[in-house]
Amino acid sequence: MGKAYVIAHPKVINMDKFKTDYASKVDSTIAAFGGKFLVRTPDKLATEGEQGTLTVVIEFESKEKAMGWYNSDAHQQIVGHRRSNTDEKSTFVIAEESSTMK
Repeated sequence: MGKAYVIAHPKVINMDKFKTDYASKVDSTIAAFGGKFLVRTPDKLATEGEQGTLTVVIEFESKEKAMGWYNSDAHQQIVGHRRSNTDEKSTFVIAEESSTMK
């Protein structure tokens, strides 16, 4: 069982509300599941395709921990704020480490 990563490229449409209603609260929701931010920045070096406002990568020790966080009551109480302050073309995925592409 490998690690799992939340990878998000939100296109933020209301940065002030996104920051106060979601970004400032999400840290405490991942702690209970052992998650840690690896990347959380608006800076990009090279890009292709649709551009998000931010790039976010959160590491969890397993897919179960990542899904536990995503479906947790604490996260579900704030996730609507992320959705309402980002464009529908934003991407948000949970990817499990795998050796199938080697």
